[in-house]
Amino acid sequence: MKFKYFIVCLLFVWLFCFELNAADAKCEDSKRVIAAANAIIKTPTQKNIDKYISIMKKRVLYHGIKQDYEAQADDIRSILYFLRKNKKSEDYIKYCEKLNATYAKLGFKNNQNNRLEIAKNLYLEDKFFASAYEFLELANEDYCKEICYEFLGDISQNFNNPDSALVFYKKSLEVEPLNYCVTYKIGKIYKDLCKNDEAKEYFETTINLTEDPEVLSFIVKIYEKELKTNKGDETSYEILGLAYQKLKEYTKTYELFKKAVLLKPDDIFLKYYLGNLLFEMGEYTEAIKIYNSIILNNPYETQIRIARAKSLKALKRANDAMKDYQVVLALYPDSKQAQLGMFKLFSGKKRAEDIVKLFYPLNKAFVPTADFYNNLAKTLYSNGMVSDAINLYKASIKLNPKKEAAYISLYKLYELEGQTAGAYELALDAHKIFPNSMQIKNMYQYSNKNIASQKNLLALSYMSNREYTKAIKIYNQIAPKTASVYESISNCYKAQKNYKAAIEALNEAIKLDAANSDLYYGIALLYLDLNSKKTAQSYLEKAIGLDRRNLKARKLLSYLTQSEIDNKLDKAYELYKKHDYKNTLTELNKAEKLYPNNPEVYYYKALTYKSLNDSTNAFKNFTKTLELDRSYYVSHFYMAEILEKQGKEKRALEEYERFLGADVQDEAMMKKAQDKVIKLGQKYY
Repeated sequence: MKFKYFIVCLLFVWLFCFELNAADAKCEDSKRVIAAANAIIKTPTQKNIDKYISIMKKRVLYHGIKQDYEAQADDIRSILYFLRKNKKSEDYIKYCEKLNATYAKLGFKNNQNNRLEIAKNLYLEDKFFASAYEFLELANEDYCKEICYEFLGDISQNFNNPDSALVFYKKSLEVEPLNYCVTYKIGKIYKDLCKNDEAKEYFETTINLTEDPEVLSFIVKIYEKELKTNKGDETSYEILGLAYQKLKEYTKTYELFKKAVLLKPDDIFLKYYLGNLLFEMGEYTEAIKIYNSIILNNPYETQIRIARAKSLKALKRANDAMKDYQVVLALYPDSKQAQLGMFKLFSGKKRAEDIVKLFYPLNKAFVPTADFYNNLAKTLYSNGMVSDAINLYKASIKLNPKKEAAYISLYKLYELEGQTAGAYELALDAHKIFPNSMQIKNMYQYSNKNIASQKNLLALSYMSNREYTKAIKIYNQIAPKTASVYESISNCYKAQKNYKAAIEALNEAIKLDAANSDLYYGIALLYLDLNSKKTAQSYLEKAIGLDRRNLKARKLLSYLTQSEIDNKLDKAYELYKKHDYKNTLTELNKAEKLYPNNPEVYYYKALTYKSLNDSTNAFKNFTKTLELDRSYYVSHFYMAEILEKQGKEKRALEEYERFLGADVQDEAMMKKAQDKVIKLGQKYY
């Protein structure tokens, strides 16, 4: 008879716990999911991949039952990452349709920008397969490829696959060669692989590209560590010197370069670095001495002559500087550095055409052409020499009035500088000469209309070419400005890593469109770039308050909140390990005030009260944990123990049954619960 009751008991347990067992799935930190993912990373066999996909398919079903569509979408992306190699397969098509259906339930705007933000957030949450799927798809669509490839490189690093990371990082650099974060990451990989020459190349590039103190300090740490084991490594002194120079720690730089030169006295580029340092310190005479010592044995090193010319200019020795530039131009007639240097010597003192006459004193046959003036004007304008550039464009047109390139370039310059009258007159003249040219016709029509939409199109064209300074100039000419104009200005500043200016622009946008949730999300991202997490959180909360369907804001806030909780829980756990339960509770109570709906906080409070033998508060906090998240199934076990001690055996039996109905990983705990169910089941069933 008792055996029959026991069978009924087990059937009751199965029925009661069906919802917990649905799809044999658990919460985000499921040990099975983590183990399956780690197995793939360690050994990417088809067997391991199939096992992972099987688990994730069950989770998709489970999250669908719970109506947790956000988690369901993340799981689907993880599946699609592995199915994407055969996009015609029934499985891939099926889960693509599921993902779109989930988007519809979430009210998610499935555009590329939103998908990119979601992919970034998935990366932050360590959901690397799901994140990689979105980045790969976006890169295939040619959307922000440089960003996608950089993140894919980061993901490869998390997969302990440096070779794959290098491929993705280098693809990112193909699109955006001046991304110092990527050159730094490549340098670090090469350093870890003991490929020192390659590492040096990329670290030098990084130092040249940035003044970011955090990145420069990382490089300093790498090579200071290197010097501890190898005092005779010239490369370490050189890289450290360059990094410290960018950090403006000139005393350290000077000593490092001197040591490098002692180790390699014939290395002219080490001396060159030392001369540049002296120039930067304002020691122009000493810099010239260094440059002279190099040129004495290397008279054709043009880079050294250009550096010496700059020092001579600083000492107001214009004629001596001119001679160095003339030597460089005699060796390399198209040297932009030397041409620009000559203009910097005499701009405002001589006419642009007269400065050009000084370029090639030994070449009596040289006569500048219209193309020569046109190309030189572009160089001057890109270096901020506006009036000289205008004069050379005019000289180009004067020499060859039938060549439209100079008209177009000069017109763009006028537009960028807001010189509307000059642009209008030039467009009229050009249209008379080239009535059939489409570009000239567009100039002519634009100069007559001169409306905001035309300015916006011009600015967008500059943005697409990553000419952000030019784009900002055009946007600032639009009046009155709309919220979208300010948002575009902000995006330009962000691309230049001028985060404070980007925030100011977005705040102006909010004044005009205060209900736009995405504007607050944009400011949050900028504050994260400035490491102001609390401020970022406040803007994310505003974004979500305006639009609950702003999934990217919700995911990012969830990540930041969890990150903050983890920090507080880590602090509490350190106290807990020391059996300092009073201060553990103090930290957990602080966390509860900040995050009243986080189950982890209550779970660890319950464990702490349990250690203090405070059964009442332990039980209350275990209950609260399960109210917020039933996946903390271990709470059922501890609650059962408390109830059993209190003599409430029937309720204890129910809690043990609930515990066994979950996906239990702890075999010892499971065995103990099974014994309890058998023992108490015989008594009550």
